[in-house]
Amino acid sequence: MQELTSAQTVDAMLSARRRAWMAEAEAFELAAHFADLHAADPADQPSGSTAVLFGERAVSLGHDGTPEVAEFASLEIAAALNIAREAADCLIGDALSLRHRLPLLWQKMRDGFLRVGVARAIVAKTASLPLKQALVVDRELAPLVEGVSAYRLIKTAEGLVLALTPPEQAQDDYEKAQSSRGVWIGQSGHGVTDVSAVVNAADGIFLDAQLDRVAGILAQGGSTDSRDVRRSTALGILATPARVLQLLQASLLDAADDPELPFDDEGPEDAGCPAKGSRGHTCGTITVDPELLLPKATVVVHVEENTVAELDGIARVERCGPVLAQWMAELLQSTRVTVKPVIDASTITPSDSYEISARMRQVVTARNPYEVFPGSKKPARVCDLDHTDPWRAPSTSSGNEKPHSGNGKPNSGNGEGLTRPDNLGPLSRTVHRAKTHGGWLLRQLAPGMFFWRSPDGFAYLVTPSRSWVIHNPVTPSIA
Repeated sequence: MQELTSAQTVDAMLSARRRAWMAEAEAFELAAHFADLHAADPADQPSGSTAVLFGERAVSLGHDGTPEVAEFASLEIAAALNIAREAADCLIGDALSLRHRLPLLWQKMRDGFLRVGVARAIVAKTASLPLKQALVVDRELAPLVEGVSAYRLIKTAEGLVLALTPPEQAQDDYEKAQSSRGVWIGQSGHGVTDVSAVVNAADGIFLDAQLDRVAGILAQGGSTDSRDVRRSTALGILATPARVLQLLQASLLDAADDPELPFDDEGPEDAGCPAKGSRGHTCGTITVDPELLLPKATVVVHVEENTVAELDGIARVERCGPVLAQWMAELLQSTRVTVKPVIDASTITPSDSYEISARMRQVVTARNPYEVFPGSKKPARVCDLDHTDPWRAPSTSSGNEKPHSGNGKPNSGNGEGLTRPDNLGPLSRTVHRAKTHGGWLLRQLAPGMFFWRSPDGFAYLVTPSRSWVIHNPVTPSIA
């Protein structure tokens, strides 16, 4: 390895990863072959025989369209691999389901482009579909395998499955998911305990927003703990409604600089209250506009116009995934909704200011919902908006001079280096710095379409839907 260059090392890592994935695929393929060797045919047993009544039977381990297997066959694999019989059944069933129901993804896996774990996750997502519809999902997903992250591939599968699922069945699945909600408190150790929960999607969004809000109040009050620790403290505070009410009302007082909010009434019911004397404390009495106490969260919904009008079809909710249109009412119940229409990018005026307006940010993040670095799954909403051609302040030395772009030349008449949607893209802070100082070259070939060249000479094309390796400097023929 010592003689390998940096680019050759990256190429070798790609090759090693592909070989590892192919080795995983070989073991998975063997599970399907094992099932072929133990295909069961009940006709082999005489009707009414003891073997039929009490002996081995033919069982379906896979989903619709897969062959049956002899019931006891999986015990051989379970014993040899030291896994439970149920795990062996699942292994065989998933292998058969992938081979028969998702044949294009099966081949991608065999070729080393799709990890077995991701393939099995997609098998699980498509389990409820009949064979014909599973084949539709297979055709849609196969072209994306080499260009999107595993997370985005699985999320795309979820949307396709929901679109193909009959509304009655989708509603049943929705109600089953709602009935699975719960909160679980683990055992304590070293003064802390684990808390896990499954909650309604809207509750999760607003809980997240309220935790951030209370954590911010704690920071303003002098807490030097990390954000994660303050959010944990905030969750504990939410268990005492009067205390969180006091914090929120005190924060609103400070923001409004309004000393007139009544607090610390001298009634006997609050004589022993530990928060007595605290600014904003009224022992649980709401003395501000209740709406000011509600968490504020932005929920971005991608939906077609006819879906809104007819409440029929699929909506895609950021952080929630695909949902049926009729579920939106439950998602947004007990909240106040401000509808913001999609902004036409052509109505955004370029600016010579470095700051990016909220309208311009909305246009860019709607166009590119994920970071525009190859393979990234980071949502655009948590990224910086980077000027593809670096911004330069307008020159004031002469009225005839133009602003300069990042290459040191005056900006051309087409607005190079200005703040405009087609000169912006979402990037995380580290990638932003690498592009500026680390030798990474970035060009925006068209609005939302980005060309990258790494310091080692690898070239990538990134669009809103996927990314490609378009040049490998070590083995150009396979890029």
